[in-house]
Amino acid sequence: MPKQNGLGSWLHQRCQEERLSLRQTAAKTGLSHTTIESIIKGASPSPQAIRKLAQPFSRGENERLALEDHLLTLAGYRTPRVNMNEISLPMARLLDLVAPFSEKQIKLMLDFADFLTKVDKELGKKS
Repeated sequence: MPKQNGLGSWLHQRCQEERLSLRQTAAKTGLSHTTIESIIKGASPSPQAIRKLAQPFSRGENERLALEDHLLTLAGYRTPRVNMNEISLPMARLLDLVAPFSEKQIKLMLDFADFLTKVDKELGKKS
């Protein structure tokens, strides 16, 4: 197999993680199986194809946008963003997951985040 680019490696890994064949991945994304195979082998797809890749591999709007940005970077359409205001993939996924939460659930999440921050500080002092 030819040397994969970043996007090809990402797609190959996702297919392996989800145990998807080329045809299953094609059905999931709306791209042809030959396009999927070409991407895995290192071809650079169009930005529209990258958007089609991001859609089924994300669980919400924030995660989809963050994944699209990441995949466009892997494909060489843009450079990595260093702006601290950008949302990472895990943060985008978290935002999508907590969006339907009630105020009570959000308060519980904040309390847990405070707890984790305190534990992290305590562990840092012991190092």
